[in-house]
Amino acid sequence: MRGLRTALSALGLAAYEPLTFLPFRDSNRALQDVPADDFSRAIYDQERSRIEQGYALLAPKGDLQADIGVAFEVGYAAGVDTPAVLLWFNFFVLRYDGTEETLLAPPLLGRLATRIENLGRFDLSLRFDGREDYLRRAAAALDGAEAAAAPVAGRVHLEFGGGQFEVQRGWAARLGAELERAGFSVSVSRRYEGTGSLRERAAADLAAAATSELVVTLAEGSDVDGETAALQGYAHGLGCKVLLNSSGRWRIYTGPEYDHRHNLMLRYSADRTVRRLEEVVPAARSLLG
Repeated sequence: MRGLRTALSALGLAAYEPLTFLPFRDSNRALQDVPADDFSRAIYDQERSRIEQGYALLAPKGDLQADIGVAFEVGYAAGVDTPAVLLWFNFFVLRYDGTEETLLAPPLLGRLATRIENLGRFDLSLRFDGREDYLRRAAAALDGAEAAAAPVAGRVHLEFGGGQFEVQRGWAARLGAELERAGFSVSVSRRYEGTGSLRERAAADLAAAATSELVVTLAEGSDVDGETAALQGYAHGLGCKVLLNSSGRWRIYTGPEYDHRHNLMLRYSADRTVRRLEEVVPAARSLLG
């Protein structure tokens, strides 16, 4: 903390408190007087505000399945132009069949992050100071960021896991056809279909979502796909409408303060939640007028 304050002072920047924010620890301490029924919403609002106001987001990832909340926050940070650094702290990497690409993170998360750092490559001896290098890289990433294109009226984007599994591809095809018959223009995330670089296909999915008025995400199961959570965060940060499709019957329950089917970041960032695919078209009509 002393080093961070010194660095900010050297740059002529004010060191506003808190210098760091750990969502659940710091939210719980700050929200002691919030009624139980409003507690999870208050956490969501505070986390979103900190991402919008923060200099950068540091997001740890060390498992095959990205934490849903962390993945959402990486996407939301990208949507509101806050640099996100994805911290990988495991010894294995991911290799994709077909292209044999080796990645530290799923391609969509990798595209949303300003940078991915492998913690195994860090010098943890405290014999060096990498603040200047980090500041330079973050500034360069912001300078090179592409502005999101304006959304196309009546366009709906389907994020059903990028087509990694056959059931996702089938559901997306069925719903896409129904939306087109209803008069909507439809795009579908297809980063796991076709050939070519996974990172470029992930970039195409993000661009399609950014130019849509409505993004429909498939949230089957309490542990939602991390890339889907990240794309929902990105869309929400850009100001797109979000429709969450969730048919599961399990809820994550601790008491009145937390009783949700999914991570609270997904629940509160969605403009509406539906339980069946046939409810999507009427909900889309309602959300888009």
